[in-house]
Amino acid sequence: MPVPSPPYLILKTPHLHEGGQSLVEFAVSSVILLLLVGGLVDIGRSIYVSEALSNAAREGARHGAWFQAPAQSHPYLYDAEIKLAVDAELATISLPASVLKNPGTTCPTPTDGNTVHNPPFVSSAYPATANQPWLYICYNNTPGLDFTSPATNQGQLDLNVIVLYTYGPLTPLVKSQFGVFQVAANEHMTVQGN
Repeated sequence: MPVPSPPYLILKTPHLHEGGQSLVEFAVSSVILLLLVGGLVDIGRSIYVSEALSNAAREGARHGAWFQAPAQSHPYLYDAEIKLAVDAELATISLPASVLKNPGTTCPTPTDGNTVHNPPFVSSAYPATANQPWLYICYNNTPGLDFTSPATNQGQLDLNVIVLYTYGPLTPLVKSQFGVFQVAANEHMTVQGN
């Protein structure tokens, strides 16, 4: 007895008028993929910049807090030396040199009223120009206290180095939808010595 052939094997001929559909689908999906990739690049870059700003604030504070025991002095506890240390760290990822906001506003105003000048800060404390760091050096949490030459007898003083940055995204759509982002990094250190 012969076995009948299966009826489920049917060959269809392709429709020639649907050839451009895949091109349109690819074009629409590629725009979305490019936006996702651009957003991921901006997120990664912002994390990288934030880490560099944190490192710069820490290195500036460490440099200023150093105590030279034989001479019983603080040779780096003043604006120019701390700024040099911060700018050297910023240069490692090709960020421009910081703009020192001392004298004048040595400690930016926090928005939550804390007295130790930690973030969040008021918007006017941040640079108006994107991708330009501003440096505040807050000595002993005292606005207006400023050292333009090496300070003496400042052991146990609180040194707060604050780097504020307005991050401008690379992706134009992210920039047009969300604008710029404010990034703050600060480091408190106690000055060594007596």
